[in-house]
Amino acid sequence: MPPIALHARPATGLIDATIAILRRRYWDFFLAELIPIAPFLVVAVFVSRAHITYVTYATGLAAPLAIAIDAWLVAQDFTGAPVSLGDAVRRTLPRWPGLIAVQVVVVLTCLLGLVGLIVGVFVMVAWMYTAIPAYALEDVGTSGAIDRSLALARGNVRHILGVALAALLGFEILRLTIVSLNTWLWGVATRHVYIPPRVDTLVVMIGTLAILPIVHIPHTVVYYDLRIRCEGIDLEAMAAALDDPAPAAPAPNAPAADPA
Repeated sequence: MPPIALHARPATGLIDATIAILRRRYWDFFLAELIPIAPFLVVAVFVSRAHITYVTYATGLAAPLAIAIDAWLVAQDFTGAPVSLGDAVRRTLPRWPGLIAVQVVVVLTCLLGLVGLIVGVFVMVAWMYTAIPAYALEDVGTSGAIDRSLALARGNVRHILGVALAALLGFEILRLTIVSLNTWLWGVATRHVYIPPRVDTLVVMIGTLAILPIVHIPHTVVYYDLRIRCEGIDLEAMAAALDDPAPAAPAPNAPAADPA
């Protein structure tokens, strides 16, 4: 598959790129969401319905790892370098503690945005939007990832929010559809057979996993777009291609080389 063309795009263009990337490797992205959360799903099978809420909250620890795995999968579409799901997992799993640290800083920063009311929260979200892809794809620590995200977001807050809010809106529409459909099917099924209540929760959790890439992939798509806008990585890629030209094809009537 050819890589995504390296040029700056408007917010609508980034949403289109997100959908195109998701369609190319949907099952890889679904597994990228499922792998980190699998232990929590197992726990959810055995806990009582009264405690399932705590398991749901704990799944937040899986989100940064899922975003980081998605980041490596998305990187293939921008760089052209093949990255399998196994490669992405191996590269990100050892850095899970650091990813959680980045996520904690991001969440705390966004909560501090409440001091500035709703506007402050939106600004903080934009500033922190590319922190996890930066941590996953660059050789930086927690503070370095935050600094990179802040630097890339400078002057691009509205652009970032246009993508983030559009992705979130699409996700919420699909999530509410899944919940409504599940509630209706659950009511029909339980009229005839007994089904443990925790099954209802598990179905909703898995259904949510199926659409989570919609909000996770844009983090990396925006990361690359901001690097194109701020750092000209598209020009760097073209320059690299010029520095390493393909060998010229021989002329049609050129004599064969003397084997001696």
